[in-house]
Amino acid sequence: METSSGSSVEKLMLSVENLSLIEGRTDMKNCQFFSPRKCHSAADGGSLPEKIQETRINGLPLYPARFANSTLVPPPLFPGTIWGSNNLGDGWDFRGSRLQTGEKSFVRNFNSPSNSVLDEGASSVRSNRGLSDYSVVQNQEKLNNVRNFPCLLQGDRFVNYCLDKDGSRTLHGLLSLRDPEITCQICKKVLDLSPGGIPIVFDLMLDQHGRHVFAELIDSLNNQQLKLITSEITKDLSNFITLIFDIHGSNSIKKVIRALRRSHLISFVTNNLCAAFYLIMTNRTGSYVVSECLNHLRAEDNNLLYEAAIACCLDLAMDHEGSIALIRVINTIQGLQRYRLLDILSINAVFLSQDPEGNYVIQKVISLNNPLFTQKVCQLLIGHYVTISLQKGGSHIVEKCLDTEWKSWIIESFLSSTNTLLHVAKDEFGNYVIQKALKVTKQSGSPLYHKLLSRLKPHLRILQSGYGRNVFNLITSGQPVKKV
Repeated sequence: METSSGSSVEKLMLSVENLSLIEGRTDMKNCQFFSPRKCHSAADGGSLPEKIQETRINGLPLYPARFANSTLVPPPLFPGTIWGSNNLGDGWDFRGSRLQTGEKSFVRNFNSPSNSVLDEGASSVRSNRGLSDYSVVQNQEKLNNVRNFPCLLQGDRFVNYCLDKDGSRTLHGLLSLRDPEITCQICKKVLDLSPGGIPIVFDLMLDQHGRHVFAELIDSLNNQQLKLITSEITKDLSNFITLIFDIHGSNSIKKVIRALRRSHLISFVTNNLCAAFYLIMTNRTGSYVVSECLNHLRAEDNNLLYEAAIACCLDLAMDHEGSIALIRVINTIQGLQRYRLLDILSINAVFLSQDPEGNYVIQKVISLNNPLFTQKVCQLLIGHYVTISLQKGGSHIVEKCLDTEWKSWIIESFLSSTNTLLHVAKDEFGNYVIQKALKVTKQSGSPLYHKLLSRLKPHLRILQSGYGRNVFNLITSGQPVKKV
């Protein structure tokens, strides 16, 4: 037997000329395959068949393969499950002994002929028995979606597909492949005008199914494509506000904000929010878009929004939705702008405390426990404590002031007149203020506690009826009545 490498390769090629290699498996026709696993070496206590003579080439044993006119071939070095190429085409590779999908796309050319990469990929799926039935069906579905993709871009079919539950899932799946050509074509399509004369991207953003396609598209775009989309949805302020006020549209805008939070392109969005700031902040759905910026953008990117909030803070404080949104601004605003905002609100504490909505903002300022602004509020309210104690919202403010180190200013206002003290104690809201005053002065051991008792005890009979009964019970039993 020749032992040269060239002769060995030539003879090996001749010995397997009747083999049909299909994806790493060998199929034999009308032959008996000899498996070396059935042989036992002498070391295992057995012996080789008499007709088999061990021959070695480069240290490897060779055995007859029992093909006609064949030479000796080496035994397999690896299990049959991993025979074959380590790469079966674009998007597929071996991992262990199972064939799995990679992250590459299935196709690069949408107009490929019948014997294209698509068909080869589909053949690989059908021929590989290692894949589970679910995986085969799932991957075949992806292949079919890619094949049908050019048809989806024709006429109004694309819009209808985006707004349909199953169609949106199909497009979502295509975008998740992260194929640049697919993403590019969808991006171009959504920037086209719809039959209604507005860009298709607005139809997607305002629809419950379409917004999911839009969200996946945003994740797939490069910087230049993001700029085109952002420019389109922000160039018309009225259309932008329509998006902001719609629940699906606002969620779509929030997606854009998160995608652009590290990009200079975010200024497209924040400039529009500032241009209609009061209108947006007094709308519940729209105000949460501003909050998205405040929560996720850098302070420098929120600078214009902070300035807009400072400029119209008093108007916002007196609006129901605006006051709620303004409190969210107080929670997030930073630096010198935070000081300016809180200073304006504190200076206007007298009239905001008596406003049905503004009182909540003043309560927020006091609850921050910033001595500078808390003292300013407590000082400015001197002379008004009796009045605001008789109001639902104002009474809460007075109670919060009684928890500060400037509580003596409030109590002395009540002690200025016995009739005033009794009037507050018998009021629907004021009785809770007097209870609070008795409680905090007693706990602190303040002499003001005994002054309050000395003024109230001679009039316990008057306090036994109506809302004054709450103060009466506290003085006689020592148990305060909880405010509802």
